[in-house]
Amino acid sequence: MAQPRVAVVGGGIAGTLCSLVLKHRGIEPILIDAGRSGMGGRLRNGGAQFLRAADPRLATVVGMLEQKGFLQEWKGRFGMLGSTGGGFLPAETITKNNDFKPREGSEEQQQDSSSSETAAAAGKTLLKASDGGDFCRFVEGSTAPTYMGMPSMTDLCPEICRMSGIEQITDSKLVGATPMKEGGWTINVESNDSTELLKVDPNEKFDALVLATHDPSVASAIIRSIVDAELDAGGFSSHENAAANNTDEHSALVMNRLGEMADSLQRVRDNEKMPVFALSLTYPKGFSQDIPFDAVSVPGSQLVQFLARDASKPGFNKNSNGDEKGETWTAITTSQMASSILSQPVLSDEEKSELVAQGVISEIAQLLASYNGGSTPEPSEVSVKRWGAAFCSKGLQLKEDSIFLAPWRLTICGDFIRDQSEYQTPLEAAALSGLEAGERTASFWTPEEQ
Repeated sequence: MAQPRVAVVGGGIAGTLCSLVLKHRGIEPILIDAGRSGMGGRLRNGGAQFLRAADPRLATVVGMLEQKGFLQEWKGRFGMLGSTGGGFLPAETITKNNDFKPREGSEEQQQDSSSSETAAAAGKTLLKASDGGDFCRFVEGSTAPTYMGMPSMTDLCPEICRMSGIEQITDSKLVGATPMKEGGWTINVESNDSTELLKVDPNEKFDALVLATHDPSVASAIIRSIVDAELDAGGFSSHENAAANNTDEHSALVMNRLGEMADSLQRVRDNEKMPVFALSLTYPKGFSQDIPFDAVSVPGSQLVQFLARDASKPGFNKNSNGDEKGETWTAITTSQMASSILSQPVLSDEEKSELVAQGVISEIAQLLASYNGGSTPEPSEVSVKRWGAAFCSKGLQLKEDSIFLAPWRLTICGDFIRDQSEYQTPLEAAALSGLEAGERTASFWTPEEQ
């Protein structure tokens, strides 16, 4: 039997790890990613600042990647920072005192903090991934090793694919998929460059399809295509009519369930995905010498929820010329700020980025004022990247890490499948979902059939 071929749509951590599992199971994955500047998803746009493996399933993979040199531990001075300058509280102090106790709506969550005592109180606020909490459980989970991709997070997914010989089709987006009666899929993929030829033959058959994009609406649309195909094949025009006529009650029930799933996926995309901006800011040399931390959550700020000194990260200590890199910091905005700016349709993308930069620069100046003699210098360079679907407030809240529709050889994975509270970070959620999706997709075939 010919080796099964699976189209994996989405080249972030979920799609990459799913492809890795398939490859190890003797199945040929073809990884399709829409990224214009390369694959990697949130690892490329600056949103994923670190990787941890609280779950043993992921820990095994992380250990392998560390041995291969694709990951290296980030050993920095981590903690929480008050929202109006000063008030740095080291992570070890917070975790030692077990200060992480949910207190939703507490007064501490609303107050600005300029002292270590108030920063400690901020550690007791409701744990959540974004806005007013511990960013991606950065401090709470700091007792576990914190990893960075090498030489950067951007390189992690491409390096895994290179190591495993995974075929990649980049700069291309899925615009449609059709389930075949005999099983498998044909897909319609378009290059982001309209002048390029199609990178996937529309008549080419794939034995299975995995949707590993961060956008649940893609999965919603594909599930609706299944419903349409099944309705056409069954000869009835609606789920309701089929049930009413009692022509095929089981099929009607299945179609209704699929329709509900498609609606739920679209709801997650429309109402529960929260954006942020990731900024890289270059300050004069010596800027960080009196700052007592390398990376912090900032639970009290309405504009910035995470700050990190890039030179403290492995792989960021020197530039390509071998000289010290300087004082580059990364800042992640709150979802509240990002949503406020993105909701202004009269602004161009450039104007939105300028507003974000102005707000973040001003906020950092206040946050770090006490460490710079009350006067924080302006950054010489600023870059702004949008992470349009950074966090998922609830997700589908299923019991598994992926959705497995065996009759149609379709698997769906991403950080939106289970409740976000089940994971340390959205990156961990996506990674575990991809690993499970790979195993479940491989189960379509017995070893004798592969």
